[in-house]
Amino acid sequence: MENIYSIPVKFKEGTYGINELIVDDENALKLNYSDYGDIVTYDVPDIEDGGEVRLYGIPKDVLDLTLKAAYDTNGHLKTLTISRNGKEELLYIYYENEEDAQKEIEKFAHENANNILDKIGMCKDVVSRLFIEYFNDGEYMDFHVKIGTEAEKAALQKQYSEDEDIGDSCGDYPSEMICGDNDRLKVMVSCADNDEFDYFQRAVDIMVQLIEEKAPHILKKTDDFKLLCEEYD
Repeated sequence: MENIYSIPVKFKEGTYGINELIVDDENALKLNYSDYGDIVTYDVPDIEDGGEVRLYGIPKDVLDLTLKAAYDTNGHLKTLTISRNGKEELLYIYYENEEDAQKEIEKFAHENANNILDKIGMCKDVVSRLFIEYFNDGEYMDFHVKIGTEAEKAALQKQYSEDEDIGDSCGDYPSEMICGDNDRLKVMVSCADNDEFDYFQRAVDIMVQLIEEKAPHILKKTDDFKLLCEEYD
């Protein structure tokens, strides 16, 4: 089953639920919902040849009950959000210009990196490797880190004793990936005009720099500790 939620791009300042909005179909953002995969899609307005944003795993009852549209002092639709598990999730954001987009995305990148650093700091084991990996194909965006402990590296060396480079591949370690808010990263980058500037790479550069600067100081490290960063495909 499919549903369409029409959200006016212009409305009076404030924050409103879906049932509080008066819709002008000629000037509306169309959220298309499909219950096959709980998928929400929309075309980004205000960008020439703006692409489609596709978000997965958003149940219809969450949209119906928690979807909020926020309008700025100029009456322009600023954000669309939902609430789930006590957390606000971003579905759409409007930027006034390139400078506004860069400012908002850079702010998010700093916050996201610090959240990841908090999770890294929870590791009390001795660490041999810290991996940073990222990916972007336009629809899926990912930034994460992974910890390789001294014990895990020793087990790999024992198993593959003839491989001199063992221990430098993220995929060989059984630990879980440590992520920030990749869904918000995707929305914020997708709603910016990426024809003019690579906002994803800007966010990645900031997060990598902060993690490279701070993570080694909050971990117990081996003498051969390495921090390895790469884009994967």
